[in-house]
Amino acid sequence: MNITTLNKQFDFSIPTLIVGMGGTGLSCARYLKQRGCSYAFADNRKELLTLGEIKDQFSPLEVLTGDFKFEQFINYKQIVVSPGISIRCELFTSLIEKGCFVLGDIELFSQVVNKPVIAITGSNGKSTVTTLVEKITQECGVKSIAGGNLGVPALELLETNSDLYILELSSFQLETTYSLKTLSATVLNVSEDHMDRYDDLSDYRRVKESIYNNTENAVVNIDEKITLQRVESALAGNDEKYTIITFGEEPSADKEPSADKEPLADQEPSAGKDKEPSAKYYLRNDDTLMRCKNEIIQASKIKLKGSYNYINILAALALLEPLKLNMQKMLAVITEYSGLAHRCEWVAQVNGIEFYNDSKGTNTGATIAAIDGFETEEDKQQLLRKVILIAGGIAKDADFTEMGTVIEKKIKATVLMGVDSQQIKSSALNAGVENSVLYSVDTMSEAVSKAYKLAITGDTILFSPACASFDMYQNYIKRGEDFKEKVLTLSSEFKTKLEMNSELKHVS
Repeated sequence: MNITTLNKQFDFSIPTLIVGMGGTGLSCARYLKQRGCSYAFADNRKELLTLGEIKDQFSPLEVLTGDFKFEQFINYKQIVVSPGISIRCELFTSLIEKGCFVLGDIELFSQVVNKPVIAITGSNGKSTVTTLVEKITQECGVKSIAGGNLGVPALELLETNSDLYILELSSFQLETTYSLKTLSATVLNVSEDHMDRYDDLSDYRRVKESIYNNTENAVVNIDEKITLQRVESALAGNDEKYTIITFGEEPSADKEPSADKEPLADQEPSAGKDKEPSAKYYLRNDDTLMRCKNEIIQASKIKLKGSYNYINILAALALLEPLKLNMQKMLAVITEYSGLAHRCEWVAQVNGIEFYNDSKGTNTGATIAAIDGFETEEDKQQLLRKVILIAGGIAKDADFTEMGTVIEKKIKATVLMGVDSQQIKSSALNAGVENSVLYSVDTMSEAVSKAYKLAITGDTILFSPACASFDMYQNYIKRGEDFKEKVLTLSSEFKTKLEMNSELKHVS
């Protein structure tokens, strides 16, 4: 919540270096070409299969491939860096010290956009919230479009001449964003992710929280107490004011929900008081979405299931509050919205066993939330364990301690694969999980087969890796598609067996 930001304007009249020749880098090149700005490319890959096509299409000043070199980069005073490349290394630190303007595509977007922006970040749920906000606004008659870290690169959104831009932003994008102004912005949640890039969780959190710089409405998860305290402290300590809109779990019993009014600009921060602050948008009894004292909708009427999904819906409503949209139209979208592919996506039922694909669960927080989403009151009372977990991949220096505890409490059996699966197994064993319910496999086919053999009718098989995919797949999408393919093959084989058995009985 540092209101003082870098006010350095991009100069379209001088040559610019674009670092990274993936989708984001090429979108920057197309935009700079439209604005008449000359540019060069740099990519740390020594060989690019599409290099010839890129040169023909974009006609760059030069293309620098292989190891990045200071003496080459210093020739450019403006350097647009793709989010997959960290600017925390000595090279970019030195370039910045020498006066180079190092920015990302979101900063370039921020300097030219002239319509309202809603921005969303968080360790988990940001794609769900971003997509839901887009669908709601469009249904309510707003010419809106979503992109950024999700789908269309930010600069390409400008071509739509929309009246509202909805950006999903990763921490990597926020590192190179300085002047983004938003109508509303949120950090949905913070859990360990990308610890191979950040010093610690606090470092990662502060990068996420920079999304609140220059927002009119800070939408804050009340369960993220560190972030809430910082947002409130910034409000109390700065001349520039903004509104805080909170969302989260049910308020504590000793404090009633706030009155149906906006917080005052001079309101004192609640951190440090004896009573827990209460959220404006909250989930009551795990079954009712509320705004202050008013019921919004019963959870049973919503296709998305799981308390974490209900919290995501509340976050979307809080982000949209400044627009004062028609509630009935918003509820119509919320009721029918079924979520995203690869995010707790139902795949099939085979012999009474449900399969769910949560390949987008690339960190421990996402997987824990997915597991919690399948827990029911009946399960709690009878201590039934019906979920078999498939997990593993590249850990990104994550700490699996909490996940091990969740596995011990709630998971029937765990099937592990990927280069860092042993880390998950060790955490589960340390939490008290029996070695006999932990299984290691080498392929997705083996994982699906083993999980199916362990399951009985009424069980759920959840594929939620808690890890990145790059040890075995190009991305989480390819990984999820492979899981679904293996499940559907299993389903087809099961149906064939049933048909054959039926024919045999008929013959006999």
